[in-house]
Amino acid sequence: MFKKNNKKTIKFIDLFAGIGGFHQALKNVVKENSNLNSKCVFVSEIDKNAIKTYVENFNFPKDKIVNIRDIKNYGKDVPDHDFLFAGFPCQTFSNAGHKKGFLDKIRGTLFFDVAKIIEKKKPKYFLLENVKHLTNHDNGKTWKIIIKTLKKLDYIVNDEPLIISPHEYDIPQERQRVFIIGILKNKKTKKYNKINFNNLYIDLNKNKKNNFHINDYNSWKEIKKYIENNFLEKNVANKYYLNAKNKKDKYLINVLNAWEKFIKNIKTPKGRTIPVIWLNEFLDLDYNINHFSKWKQKYIQDMRIIYKMNKKFIDNWMKKYDVINWKKREQKLEWQAGKDIRNIKDSFIQLRQSGIRCKRPIKFPTLVAMVQIPIIFDNQKNKWRKLTPRETSNLQCFPKDFKIFSDLSLNKNADFYSYKQFGNSVNVNIVSKIQKFILNEKGLEYVE
Repeated sequence: MFKKNNKKTIKFIDLFAGIGGFHQALKNVVKENSNLNSKCVFVSEIDKNAIKTYVENFNFPKDKIVNIRDIKNYGKDVPDHDFLFAGFPCQTFSNAGHKKGFLDKIRGTLFFDVAKIIEKKKPKYFLLENVKHLTNHDNGKTWKIIIKTLKKLDYIVNDEPLIISPHEYDIPQERQRVFIIGILKNKKTKKYNKINFNNLYIDLNKNKKNNFHINDYNSWKEIKKYIENNFLEKNVANKYYLNAKNKKDKYLINVLNAWEKFIKNIKTPKGRTIPVIWLNEFLDLDYNINHFSKWKQKYIQDMRIIYKMNKKFIDNWMKKYDVINWKKREQKLEWQAGKDIRNIKDSFIQLRQSGIRCKRPIKFPTLVAMVQIPIIFDNQKNKWRKLTPRETSNLQCFPKDFKIFSDLSLNKNADFYSYKQFGNSVNVNIVSKIQKFILNEKGLEYVE
């Protein structure tokens, strides 16, 4: 497609646009290719704060950004375009949602609005994105319905899910997302019926420096240093540090200090890491667990072994730190940093609704819209701090000059909305690679 002296303008529409991850990704593609231009001709989004960020970064008219539900005539109201992007709402398919899927009449059926636009406008390409759980929702029926619907519209579509996480390709964030590629059948492509991802994977792996995998025991310190140098800020405002003068922060600092003592001092069976710890299990060791599921029985049995090996220390520790009066979340620890790390300050912390999760410091957990901001320890200042909005932007591979909501608004909750926006976004670098793969039509093949 990219021919010399034949500059082409790709017109695209950006559905459920958020802050413009797809838009930014295509800008990056165009920037790399002197024979290519792009023009956004239509945007749908309903979040007013995301719209502000979008408008400020892409100079798209605010009054032209619409609610997809307000479109009366898909053929007339949506401009002609070459490429359709849609990260259609994922809450009804995600593990964090209620998993109603198409039964959710408000959000789940928004996919069919996308399908109607594709049917009426017949773009040459489309790229859709959603959470990984979409692929096995309702025992795979939802995925089959989506693919069947898109194929009926006369597109070559990937039957098998394209599931990609940035941490597999030099970006330290574990974020598994499924992508659906569509290429319109025409005189050129009608002989093909399948999309092969081999060339995409080759491109994704070019110049890769790191493998951000949980079992990479030999080089975690080097990888952590790489992350600090390439994704974290050097000068961080004081407001992102936990402050002992703040009652809420003081409580959390004391909890983290207590868990630090626990992790450093307890003994574990040889060759084993620290199991999941529920502190309430140390208060009653005699009740029958046979009626629980196998996985829960295993957890409790592992905890009981830890208690028996460390009874004196644990009893004194629980009393000293008054853990019985901690909130339920702080009473649960998920140690996922590996058996070779025994310092909580070396881990990346995720404060989940279900407990404190300590990740191996070679990749960050998935940024989510629910604003579970990772916490890290700053060895220079000897303090715990949250990732800044700019750092979450870096993990989503937005450019350094991208204007984040925190910089655009005087709203006292501006950081909250920034975190939410990046938690909802696609990863820009990953999407750029997929867009190039589609535009070059490198994956088309015919299979009997």
